[in-house]
Amino acid sequence: MTTSPAPRRRFTGITIPEPLARLWTLAVPLLVVWVVSLATSFVSQTAAIDLGYALANLIIVVAMWTFIGNSGVLSFGHIAFVAVGAWTLSLLTIPPNIKSAIMPDLFPFLAQASASPFVALLIAALVAGLVALLSGLALMRLNGLEAGIATFALLMLVVQILTYWKQIGPKAGQSMTGLPRSFDLQSILFIALAVIALAWLYGQSRSARMLRASRDNVQAAPASGIRVTLHRLIAFTVSGALAGIGGAVWVQLNGVAQASQFSLDFTFTTIAMLVVGGMLSMWGAVVGALAISALSHVLGLFEKGLQLGDVVVSLPSGSRLITLGAIMVIILIFRPSGITGVERRPGRSSPASLR
Repeated sequence: MTTSPAPRRRFTGITIPEPLARLWTLAVPLLVVWVVSLATSFVSQTAAIDLGYALANLIIVVAMWTFIGNSGVLSFGHIAFVAVGAWTLSLLTIPPNIKSAIMPDLFPFLAQASASPFVALLIAALVAGLVALLSGLALMRLNGLEAGIATFALLMLVVQILTYWKQIGPKAGQSMTGLPRSFDLQSILFIALAVIALAWLYGQSRSARMLRASRDNVQAAPASGIRVTLHRLIAFTVSGALAGIGGAVWVQLNGVAQASQFSLDFTFTTIAMLVVGGMLSMWGAVVGALAISALSHVLGLFEKGLQLGDVVVSLPSGSRLITLGAIMVIILIFRPSGITGVERRPGRSSPASLR
């Protein structure tokens, strides 16, 4: 009895084993994020602060790719899991005396709850994943536009609950303050790298491969024995947990949590990052998040007024979102697969489905 040789890939004339080629798809994003973070942290204090937010957005976009990229179902509701993660970490890390002052109507167990920042981060991921699992039981049966609208409704539902339910947060219109700043830039970088590795590991799983097969042909998948709803639910849950981590990191940087912060602007910005980079690969999510964050940083400087020689150049407020919208439209028209995307060819499987 003979065994077949391990599959190999060819890169620029060099044949390498398939497992090594797969590891390359993880090593490159990790290395790029680390190098960009190291270089940006030395530019200026403002750039270092924006880098923290860029890494938080990167975590969220990678979380969105975990579901959208593998399933092909567009979700407008992932910021709901970001909100749940941010809310959970805030409730667990704000000192009880401050909570009793700004949120007197909290449930007693929430008023006294306390955890270290990293334990709170893990709990935030678990709670967000649980919310994704429970909501996904209903949502993952939908396809196309119906699924997108339903996930958007989920976002609105979660925001309204966080706004008006006084037993789990402040009164409507008020903020949760008093969050201790526990994550420095290095900690956030390690969390972002860990999330990329977790998303990659999920992408290598059998469930993710079957989900990508259903993405490429949703009608034929059930006939091949693929349980589309089950694999979507697994991806939605993993994605929700990772988004919860992103929310917890984001609120640590922001220092204040308010339900209105998890709005359409947040949703639009993160989806723009995924679309511009390329929705079908994790590499696209990483590139899109870093590119749009860098562009957003530059536009923010211009909105405040940037001195170039003897001239101060300033852009009107709101230019950032207008520019991002224009870029997303241009990308969708001229390169719908994103900056890093590879166009599909008739008769061939999508290369992204193999990643």
